[in-house]
Amino acid sequence: MWNDYFKLAFKTFITQKKRTALTLIGIFIGIAAVVSLISLGQGLKYSIDKQFDLMGTDKIFIMPGQNAGMDPTNTLRLTNRDADAINSVSGVDSVTISAFKIAQVEFGGEILYTWSTGIGSDESNFEEMIESFGVEIDKGRGAKGLREVVIGHRFRIGDIFDKPVDIGDRLVIEGKKFKVVGSVNEIGNPQDDSQTYITFEAAKDVFDLPDDELDFIFVTTKDGSDPSEVAEKIKKKLRKLHDVKEGEEDFTVQTADDFMEAFGIVLTIVQIVLVGIAGISLLVGGVNIANTMYTAVLERTNEIGIMKAIGARNKDIFLIFLIESGILGLTGGIVGIIVGIGMSKLVEFGAHASGWNMVQTIFPPYLTLGALAFSFIVGTAAGTLPAYQASKMKPVDALRYE
Repeated sequence: MWNDYFKLAFKTFITQKKRTALTLIGIFIGIAAVVSLISLGQGLKYSIDKQFDLMGTDKIFIMPGQNAGMDPTNTLRLTNRDADAINSVSGVDSVTISAFKIAQVEFGGEILYTWSTGIGSDESNFEEMIESFGVEIDKGRGAKGLREVVIGHRFRIGDIFDKPVDIGDRLVIEGKKFKVVGSVNEIGNPQDDSQTYITFEAAKDVFDLPDDELDFIFVTTKDGSDPSEVAEKIKKKLRKLHDVKEGEEDFTVQTADDFMEAFGIVLTIVQIVLVGIAGISLLVGGVNIANTMYTAVLERTNEIGIMKAIGARNKDIFLIFLIESGILGLTGGIVGIIVGIGMSKLVEFGAHASGWNMVQTIFPPYLTLGALAFSFIVGTAAGTLPAYQASKMKPVDALRYE
C-alpha cells in the first residue's frame, strides 16, 4: 500500500515537472540560506574561541574611555600612575603597559601604513604578554632591544611587500631601522596579520610618546583568583584614583570572558536576524507548496472521484496528497543543504583569497539533520489542509467536477 502511495507521488512529479521545480525553489532557497549562514557563523565562532583560548581566561584589559578599544581618535589616555595603582590590587599577578599607533613601515623601497604596537613591562617578558593579543611567536623570538621588531604573519608570507620579510631582515618604522627577530602566527584577518610588535620603550622613542600616557594596560591574575572579582577591585581603585562615580568612568575594564560574551552576543544577534530572513523564504516556500497542492487537488478532482468509486478511503486520499507535499519539502531540503554547503564554501574561498582566513565553515550533524527535518515538516504542514480537503470530497461531486 505504501509503495502505491509513493509511486503515485513520483508519477505526479514527473508529469508536472515545471510546477514541481518551481515549488522546490521556494524551499531550497530558504534551507540553503539557513545552512550557509549557520555554518559560517559556527566557523567564525570557532576561530574567535581559538584566539581567546590562546589569550587565556586570566587576563584583564584596561582601556581609556568607554569601550574605546583601538580608536586612534580617542583623546583619553591611561597613565603610569594607573598601572602602579592596578599593580597594588590583590589578585593581580603582573601588569603590562602598551601603546599603539599607525606607523609608516618601509621595506625594500615599498611603504605600508599599519598598526605598530609597543608592549612593555618590568615584570613580564615580551613573548608571554604578546599572547594577550591572541597570538604567539611561531618563528624566532620576542623583541627585547630598542631596535627589534616582531612581524605579523602577512609580512612573512609576502602578502604585503613584493618580497617576503624574514628573520634578520631590516624594517624602517617611522624612519628608524629595526631588525626582525620574530614573527607571530596567523590570526586570520588582514589588519591584525599586518601588525608589527615592538617594545614599549621603542614605541615611546619612535612615536615620541609622552612619558606618562598609555593606550592599554594588560593584567594577568594570580592562580586561584577570580578575574571578575579582580576586575571589580580594579574598577573601584581606578574610580577613586580618577575621582569619578560608578557609571561615569573614563576607562573600561574587561575580562577575557567579557570579551567572549560580547562577541557571542553580537554573533548570535546577527545569526538570528539572518536566519529570520531565511525563515521568511521558507515560509514563502511553504505557501508555494500549499498552493501547488491546492492546484493538484483541483486538477485531479475527477481522479479522486474515480479512486473513491473503486474503494479508496478518505485516509488513502489524505495520505496520497500528504506524502506528495512531504516529499516536496524533503527534496527541497536536500537540494538546499547541497546548495548551502556550496555557497558557504564559496564565501570561505573568497574570504581566504582576501586574507580573511578566520572565516571558515563548520557543518555540525545537527545542522544537516535539523534542516532536513525542518524542510519535511514545512512540506507536510503546508500540504495538510489541501490533503484533508481532497479526502473529504464526495465521490459523486468529484466525478461531476469539470
